[in-house]
Amino acid sequence: MGRLRELAVETSTYSTQMGGIYVFNLIVGAGALAMPQAFGLSGYLAGSILLAVLAIFSFITVTFVNEAMAMANAYARNAPSERSVQQPETEATRLIGAVSLPSSSGSSKSAFDIRSRMEMGAMAEMFFSKFGVQLFYTCIIVYLYGDLCIYAVAVPKSLRRVVCGNGNSTTTGAPDDAICFGDINNQHAYYVFLTLFAVLLGPFCYTNVQKTAYLQVFTTGMRWMTFAMMIIIAIIGIASGAGFDGKDTVPSPSAVPIADVSGLPTLFGCSIYSFMCHHSLPSLVTPIKRKDNLNTMFIIDFLLISGFYFLLCYTAVFRFDVDTLQDLYTLNFQGYSVKFVSYFLALFPVFTLSANFPIIAITLRNNLMTLLHGPAQRLRPRVAKLLFPTLAIGPPIIVAFFTENVSMLVSITGSYAGVGIQYVIPALLCYCGRKKIAAIMGKDFQNKHKSIFGGVTMVWVVLGWSVICVALVTFNHACDASETCKQAVFHKKK
Repeated sequence: MGRLRELAVETSTYSTQMGGIYVFNLIVGAGALAMPQAFGLSGYLAGSILLAVLAIFSFITVTFVNEAMAMANAYARNAPSERSVQQPETEATRLIGAVSLPSSSGSSKSAFDIRSRMEMGAMAEMFFSKFGVQLFYTCIIVYLYGDLCIYAVAVPKSLRRVVCGNGNSTTTGAPDDAICFGDINNQHAYYVFLTLFAVLLGPFCYTNVQKTAYLQVFTTGMRWMTFAMMIIIAIIGIASGAGFDGKDTVPSPSAVPIADVSGLPTLFGCSIYSFMCHHSLPSLVTPIKRKDNLNTMFIIDFLLISGFYFLLCYTAVFRFDVDTLQDLYTLNFQGYSVKFVSYFLALFPVFTLSANFPIIAITLRNNLMTLLHGPAQRLRPRVAKLLFPTLAIGPPIIVAFFTENVSMLVSITGSYAGVGIQYVIPALLCYCGRKKIAAIMGKDFQNKHKSIFGGVTMVWVVLGWSVICVALVTFNHACDASETCKQAVFHKKK
């Protein structure tokens, strides 16, 4: 492996409640708006079972990441043979030395305190082989860059759709000449909104995640309002049996599909990452002041999020006919009589993705710093502070300027790299970390942050589940590419 590193010691902290808000904000994104349509195609019973399974497995792997962070802190403090590796002294290493417990006197309990931020890249270098580290970085960087590209495209497109009203018909590489306002056409409006997006959110990526606290609180409030609006409006429609207009009807309860196995791969493909937060946990958890109740925080977050998802999907399928559900659920409310509400809902993806963009960019920045640690040490601190955030946000913004079609990128980053980040990497970090810690501290070590799903059996269960995930998603993509398959299997899909 060669070296161990703790990227930084967090100097500012926040409460467990604020940490819960960060995790909630990161998980509940615009991807949730694609769930109602797929949920309806699967049937509410089959869809409920799949969503519950996804939530459970995601929670399991979140506890694996939390345990791995604690083991990484303990390993850095109790592996003298690794820490003695010669490397240039920097401000970061001096700070690390100030908080690292001596291996001779540190107790098992205090050694596992999560005091220093250990990004997933640093943990991979501690616990994985060289080949495993390379696979990890390929997975995490592809996923995070893909995420940022999607965000950089989706926000300005959503803004254009609201402002211009006719910005739906764009194709890859072909400007839309329809006039948006004044002499500005749709394509130029997209460039304007993309520039504003970069200028307004870019600076947050040059700070620590704690500096985005006000942005996170604001957008969390927007999310609660948005979900509450859609759920309440849908419930009112169900109770009254009246739609927005003549074309919009409320289906009878007997007409709502109960279970359709052929729709499950579609639901799986769009909602498997509805509980994704694993890649940013080190940046979100480390600054929390009191970490004694992290599992409680995660349980509350997952229960709240699952409750929102179920309410959203159930009210959607009982309010709107399955054939009329849009791939972006907020579009089903365009005909709502109160225009302020319809515009507000249309802008929800903007609120959601804008809040996530800095957190994802900061996570990518930190992992790039870990990957390029050697060259980074030769840079002046001020240069490094400017270079790595720019490397994180620059390419996605550039890609967004050249193309608005990221469907292939979504397929690759979401379906495959995402399985690795959410299931495979956390399980392997936990498994390999336990072996490493046992080698230096004995098999009877006590990790106070150990996963409540302890034991190697659950690790293998998660890895087996990841194989099933890849198989289902691959089938979904292959079938989507074949008209014959879509007609034969997804016969209810529009």
